[in-house]
Amino acid sequence: MPNYDYRCLDCKKKFDIFLTYQEYGNKRIECPYCGSVHLQRKIGHIRLSRSTPDRMQSLSDPANLNAIDDDPQALGKMMRQMRSELGEEMPPEFDEVVDRLDHGQSPEQIDHDLPDLSDSFSGNADTGISGLDDDM
Repeated sequence: MPNYDYRCLDCKKKFDIFLTYQEYGNKRIECPYCGSVHLQRKIGHIRLSRSTPDRMQSLSDPANLNAIDDDPQALGKMMRQMRSELGEEMPPEFDEVVDRLDHGQSPEQIDHDLPDLSDSFSGNADTGISGLDDDM
């Protein structure tokens, strides 16, 4: 059932109410606080659903990627957004890398400090998170 937001014009309080499409416009709505019928409907936020490829494409927009070149914190933020968009479980090492990026550590320094991490992400010790830049 849709949720409708209202504001009472008498007591000025905001409230929401659930109504079926059949009830909307046919059912008498009263303020739950004061019982008034002098109400104003408030339009809520509109949400748009986007497909996973669309969300991934917006994350890989060159304008977004330019910001991560020399900014470990921006790279960490982008990695968190990608994890959120994918909705998949990531290994604990992922959180370790993102935490280090958030604290300003460079991808090269993370590769140096965590050499085994390269193998867990790619299966290839010649790449690491610092090798991510080469693919972009």
